[in-house]
Amino acid sequence: MGEIDSRSLDDLDDRISDLTEALQRIVQWSEAYPLDIFPKPDLVKARELLAAGGITLDSISAHCVRHVVEGVGK
Repeated sequence: MGEIDSRSLDDLDDRISDLTEALQRIVQWSEAYPLDIFPKPDLVKARELLAAGGITLDSISAHCVRHVVEGVGK
């Protein structure tokens, strides 16, 4: 095995630090929507109400997931 120089270790340490900070931001984001303020919805009722308006719960769900994944990507 070859030796790892101190610059490589510094680069790895910086990358780990960046990723740790990013993970902490994701955790903070997830904690911004506590269940006591934003309770879980009745998805069956929501599906029925949306369907009455010509909207599917699947399209709303897909939109929300895309939004979250894009946010995580940033």
